[in-house]
Amino acid sequence: MDILSDVAWRHAAGMLYPEDLPMAAAEALVRGVDSPALRELAGLGKGSATTEIEDLYRDALAELGITGPGRREAVRWRLAGLAEELVQGRLTVAGLARKSVPGEEWMTGNEYRFAYLAYYWQDMVDLNSAPQVRTAEIDLLDAARAILPQAVR
Repeated sequence: MDILSDVAWRHAAGMLYPEDLPMAAAEALVRGVDSPALRELAGLGKGSATTEIEDLYRDALAELGITGPGRREAVRWRLAGLAEELVQGRLTVAGLARKSVPGEEWMTGNEYRFAYLAYYWQDMVDLNSAPQVRTAEIDLLDAARAILPQAVR
């Protein structure tokens, strides 16, 4: 069931769209996870109605006893994962910008700063000089480190 727990976290964080859920359900079935709603979800095409997909997705999780995270928890998980990849050099700043989420009012100051700088990175590059961009890159790395647990930094 790990595959569907992962799907639940990624979907709640905005990394998977409803139209991606039927394929994720099919993948789970191939890996031996099964429920009536999961089978029905896997049979839907990408052109299916979003409400039908979302309803079957919720039903499948409930049938399998999987509780998905709330949006805030999932977005924080996503930000921490991106920050860790960036700090450890597994992700470039440009790569981060393509995967980031916009800042939201409920975020802590450091989370918001990290999300904001990452989300608007391309604008920063386009509108500023090289020294200003380098300063922003340092600020982005500092913000990433600030939201990571001590052990990961």
